[in-house]
Amino acid sequence: MSEQKEQQTEKKKAGLAKRVLKWFGFGLLTLLLIISILFQGPWKATTLLAVFTASFFLPKPYGKYFWLCVGGVVVALIVWVFLPEETEGWRPYTFDKEMAALKAKYAVPDEQNAAIIYNQLLEDYNKAELEPNFVDPNLKDLIRKEFWLSKDYPEAAQWLKQQQGTIAKLIETSKIEECRFPINFDIMKFGERSGPIRRWANLLISAGNNDIAEGRIEDGLEKYIAVLQMGKHQCQQPAIIDLLIGIAIEALPTSNLKRFIVTGDATEEYLNMAEQAIAKTEYNWGTDLSRILDCEKLYAKNYLEILYEVNTEGKIRFNRDPFAVMRPSMEKLLESNQIKDQEQIELLKSRMYPAYWHKKLIKASTILNWFCMPSTPQKAGEIIDSEYKRFYAMAEPDFDWQKGEEKPAKMLRLNYRYLVERVTGIVEPVYYSIHDTYLRTISQQRGALLTIALRRYKNETSHWPESLDEVKPLAAEEIFVDPVNGGSFAYKLAEDNFKLYSKGKNNIDEDGQYNSTWDPNSQEYKEEEDDWLIWPPKGGCK
Repeated sequence: MSEQKEQQTEKKKAGLAKRVLKWFGFGLLTLLLIISILFQGPWKATTLLAVFTASFFLPKPYGKYFWLCVGGVVVALIVWVFLPEETEGWRPYTFDKEMAALKAKYAVPDEQNAAIIYNQLLEDYNKAELEPNFVDPNLKDLIRKEFWLSKDYPEAAQWLKQQQGTIAKLIETSKIEECRFPINFDIMKFGERSGPIRRWANLLISAGNNDIAEGRIEDGLEKYIAVLQMGKHQCQQPAIIDLLIGIAIEALPTSNLKRFIVTGDATEEYLNMAEQAIAKTEYNWGTDLSRILDCEKLYAKNYLEILYEVNTEGKIRFNRDPFAVMRPSMEKLLESNQIKDQEQIELLKSRMYPAYWHKKLIKASTILNWFCMPSTPQKAGEIIDSEYKRFYAMAEPDFDWQKGEEKPAKMLRLNYRYLVERVTGIVEPVYYSIHDTYLRTISQQRGALLTIALRRYKNETSHWPESLDEVKPLAAEEIFVDPVNGGSFAYKLAEDNFKLYSKGKNNIDEDGQYNSTWDPNSQEYKEEEDDWLIWPPKGGCK
């Protein structure tokens, strides 16, 4: 009798444990389903949770069949993970039609394309020739920033003689208006041209400074103008890095032109040459940003090659090995010796040469991607398109840059759209920063044109004017407006010279001073004084 009671007690305990486990599983699934619905989880994952939750209400015979089916599916998936993978004819999915359309949109005939000559120069490019190992390590900076005589720096003069062929080719290139390099979608090749372009620009600037010092004014101005055109050529490309490099290159001759205009033998003929060259460098934020966004958006969409594959018949599937497309780039990164941390090197090697079980784990992750990601790259691309619309709004002339920074907080969502929102949210401040740089560049350009007007006044009167009002008849009205703040530039006489500067975004005259400090709370630099000096140069005038 006691044995029967013990057996009944054990059965009750087992039944109770079974019911507790069942209701715990039901409660957990219900909670996950509610979370998935509230936070807009992927519909496939939500549907799966709903099916499992509903299975608890199936009659016992049907419930057994249901779980047998589930077990069969799990076994099939495990078998699939360990089956050999068919890779023949499959490649990472890319938006080929959009890439072809973008390339066609910005293509120009070869005979009108300065990139053809640049590419010829790149074939013969030798970094060592453009980065000479002068005895005096400061000489490279000196000849770029100051007018200099060959007799004072014979080593630099000899170097220039050796570069006459390159200089002539660069000047020839600057005569061509359009420049379109092939659009590159390989992230490892970003900025590949930046080093040579910057060194060529420095070569021309150094040669121009030598020409000015030795009285070959037209030759010197021609080289400055060529560098302005080189910067313009870079700004015509659809990548952000090229735009920023172009702006930086344009700043080099602008600085030297201002020095010549204020301190050199700037006759009306030379002032006209400088004025035409500076004014010719046009900035159109709407056009330039739209061109950049066309390219940036396509970069973002082509990152989907990590997730999707396509075969020769056009069939699409989830990528069985997402790291495959990155391995060539990883290999180049390792070969470059840029990574010094041994743990990072080992992690990179494990991605490049995964072990057997690691490969199977990577393949199994495809199942998770199927549940969580859009079913096709086209649907994922549509989400990216919709998120980039707010960036295109920044190209409109009536975009409110102050209001645009105030974005309402968005609720956490467990879907791909939220991931795209978060990534684009990280990128968004970059466009605000570029816009600030853009306005400051235009401010510097207008400031350079103002120095020409000021020099014309001095040529006529033998002294600098008391205020900018006195030179208004000598220049276009728009150049007196500082685009950074919509106000006027600050101008002050200082003995036999003058000070000209932008009053910055705050439009407060802080005597041309600029000062910023790091704010650990916001993790960014805060500008305490934001005036931007146009003349004299920060290092003084020699």
